[in-house]
Amino acid sequence: MLKLFKNFNRCNNKSNLNSNLLKYYTNKQQQIESDQQQQQHIIVNQIKPRIDFQFIKDNENQIKDNIIKRKSPVELDKLIKNYDEYRIIKKELDTFRAKRNEIASKMKSMMKGDSNNQKERLELVEQGKQIKEDLILLEEKHDRYFNEITSEALKIPNNTHPSVPIGAESNATIIKMVGEKPNYLKEGEPIKDHLELGESLGVIKSASKTTGHKYYYFTREGAMLEMALSYWAFSKLTYKYGFQSVITPDLIHPNLAEACGFHARSDADQLFWIKDRDLCLSATSEIPLAGMYSNEEPLQSNELPIKMVGYSHCFRPEAGRGLQNKGIYRVHQFSKVEMFIISKPNQSNEILDQLLNIQIELFSELGLHFRVLDMPSEDLGAPAYRKYDIEVWIPSKQEYGEISSASNCTDYQSKRLNIKYQSTTKDDLQLQQSVENNYKIIPSPQQILDDNNNNNNNHHSISPLFTHTLNGTACAIPRLILAILENNQQSDGSVLIPKVLQPFMNNQKVILPLNKKIN
Repeated sequence: MLKLFKNFNRCNNKSNLNSNLLKYYTNKQQQIESDQQQQQHIIVNQIKPRIDFQFIKDNENQIKDNIIKRKSPVELDKLIKNYDEYRIIKKELDTFRAKRNEIASKMKSMMKGDSNNQKERLELVEQGKQIKEDLILLEEKHDRYFNEITSEALKIPNNTHPSVPIGAESNATIIKMVGEKPNYLKEGEPIKDHLELGESLGVIKSASKTTGHKYYYFTREGAMLEMALSYWAFSKLTYKYGFQSVITPDLIHPNLAEACGFHARSDADQLFWIKDRDLCLSATSEIPLAGMYSNEEPLQSNELPIKMVGYSHCFRPEAGRGLQNKGIYRVHQFSKVEMFIISKPNQSNEILDQLLNIQIELFSELGLHFRVLDMPSEDLGAPAYRKYDIEVWIPSKQEYGEISSASNCTDYQSKRLNIKYQSTTKDDLQLQQSVENNYKIIPSPQQILDDNNNNNNNHHSISPLFTHTLNGTACAIPRLILAILENNQQSDGSVLIPKVLQPFMNNQKVILPLNKKIN
């Protein structure tokens, strides 16, 4: 059908087509275009947070300190300068709109047939035409400035937890060491990296011929390890910890990604784009999981926290070269099990600790040696208020490499996604205010309501409040397979399968090299 439509669009002489067929295709084409425009309209209007630019201007120093602390790419001076220009333009625009309305009102009050007013009426018509032309230019200028300051303001990062170390990744604080380094090999015996093991075991193959650099195949026990790890983590979170299990779409709207903190339009290295479509490949199931609750009716207080575990393919354009990123450590496509939580503001700090404890339990059960880090300010990205990373020991590198993270994004994402809950008491409002983050750059619904009530002298009431969101990696497949292969390698070239995964692999305990397997 799509091919027929393409051929129809390319047809130069449509008059030769059967009239009924022409009518059918024309109607179908118009319907498709209308649906696409409607869908685009929905997405464009999906995320429109109200930004308090005056708050940014009034708290410039505080916000600038946090931007510097987090090394965020925000041009705050330019933003404030453009905001001042925007205010002048808006004031001028309001003046011209008032003049337009005044002229319209005068013309309406005049009797069309009254010859005494004819001259004055013609003058008003000319004035109206001129104001209309001036308004078009002013409105274009107004919209351009508004879009610029909005885009820049949304880059301002979340607030930073007071306990977060300041500086680059090297300043991370080690808060826990778990397990012991492996000692399966004899002293002096060479350590194979995961690519050598992958080849000798027949479990990893390059996909460079079919797809390109940084793509791969998992084969034989490698494929089974992916399935085992995915289902083991997915089912554990579902049945033991009560998470709602979700298989998420691979395609997302870029506006949704930007609301979650990914700079989809300004940073081409963050997302893969679909040609001729306003869609991207998802970098993590965190984005579509957050999207499930965006712009919905407010959640009820007793529904929170909402705990979800998502399974998805993840697509990342960035894939560095060099020894640090060798093999499947950093790739363009991989599978991942992700935890995502929507909570009340006063619950999020405790839930972050819970997510971290789940991660520690999972990786401990795999028999891995790893360390837990409290990540510093420059490694938080835009959304995270606080973030913990877990780094596993990689024998071939004789160093640690990241396998998971857990972040508390407080209200950064919910304010951009419009995820709220209906508070039941004023205690909820007080809790919201006591843990309010993100400098109130995007004001809370209660603040907007209070402003309106102050203007209208209405009775004070409690409106829905913004939730907090958290995310944490349960199982990033390639890096865990890398860690299992390297840490569990034996002197005879085999690799031990972690005990918790054996029931998902027909109780197989060892992966043998290809030259030792019995066909």
